[in-house]
Amino acid sequence: MKSWFFATSTTLVVCGVVGLAAYADHDEDDRVEELMERTHEGRRSPYAQLRQIVEGPGAAWPVIEQVVLGFEPMRRALVESKNDDIKGSADGYVDAVDAIAAAVKRRDAAGVRSGFDSLKQSCADCHYDGGIGGELDD
Repeated sequence: MKSWFFATSTTLVVCGVVGLAAYADHDEDDRVEELMERTHEGRRSPYAQLRQIVEGPGAAWPVIEQVVLGFEPMRRALVESKNDDIKGSADGYVDAVDAIAAAVKRRDAAGVRSGFDSLKQSCADCHYDGGIGGELDD
């Protein structure tokens, strides 16, 4: 009887750990989705603000620096993701954000525009070319 209890308890513990890991991955996916919306949707989002700067008359460098800092939580979430599909789809986005930040640091307006073009391409690559596990379609 004792060995049956041990085996059952062990099975329950293993199932519980696997379930918690799946739940943590789900929470992480939700966090990435939340950050994606906050960073890219709406006219006050960092993405919309940077697009206005790049496509418009520009802005003062301190303003651009602040806007670009708004991409950092999304960038970090992608890099630190434990979900291999998310992490594997993030390279273009992370590289583009890094290029934009480096261009801002150099005060290189052409580099910011180029980095923003790369950022737009990374969005299209993920959302319109299958993205995470080929599941994204919008």
